Amino acid sequence: MTSLLRSWDIGAARNPARRAGLVVGLVQLPLRPLLTLLSRPRWEGVEHLPQETGAMIACGNHLSAFDAFGYGHLLQAHGIAPRFLAKDAMFRVPVLGALLRAARQIPVRRGTSRSGDALANARAALERGELIMLFPEGTYTRDRALWPMQARLGAARLALETGAPLLPIAAWGGRALWPVGSPVPRPRPGRHVQMLVGEPYSVARRDDESVHQAARRVTEELMAKIAELLGQLRDEQPPRELHDGSTDAHRPEVGRPQPGYRAWKQIS
Repeated sequence: MTSLLRSWDIGAARNPARRAGLVVGLVQLPLRPLLTLLSRPRWEGVEHLPQETGAMIACGNHLSAFDAFGYGHLLQAHGIAPRFLAKDAMFRVPVLGALLRAARQIPVRRGTSRSGDALANARAALERGELIMLFPEGTYTRDRALWPMQARLGAARLALETGAPLLPIAAWGGRALWPVGSPVPRPRPGRHVQMLVGEPYSVARRDDESVHQAARRVTEELMAKIAELLGQLRDEQPPRELHDGSTDAHRPEVGRPQPGYRAWKQIS
């Protein structure tokens, strides 16, 4: 009974740092059953999710618009408020933006004088003992075979500065459920969204490293762990070197693949 109350965030079943708030509490009532019906989730490694308190930085691969719902469903169902770092553009969408702000999601304003606000707000959340969730790649993967890409340094910098452990998570099947460019999900019988939660681990800067060198090393290690988890879900060996999307003309996030592009077909 306690785990059920914690899952639905009822009463005082959760530690205050894990409470999701009124907006998420209300939205989950219709949304969680719908997500279960659409994605038929299969979750593994959930024993690694922190049940009580303590700061943590959860990081996952990013395949499609479904990911925020999928990871949020995983966290909320296991007693953890889904607190994302999300693109500022989402906060400018009428109604959606208001809901995101009320749910205490954290906007990321890239390329502006306020770009550091996201990290400052993330640090504050970690100081309160919360778990925050982010996509280190910063966008949908541009790898043609849908493996994780080389990532930005934000998650590593937060972990190095705050001492909060990193929690790698891999997801597979969300892109088949909600293809890039489609305005709505497209569920098909027999398909599942799978998620595998890895073990949390702490990082620290080595004596012979600069802050930037440490952040690059930690980021590479983090993405390698996520790729390894994804390999387990796909029953495949991940590439030894992850794709560098910074010089790739392909932009799946805009929903218009380049001519000749053919994404790896997901089988789940």
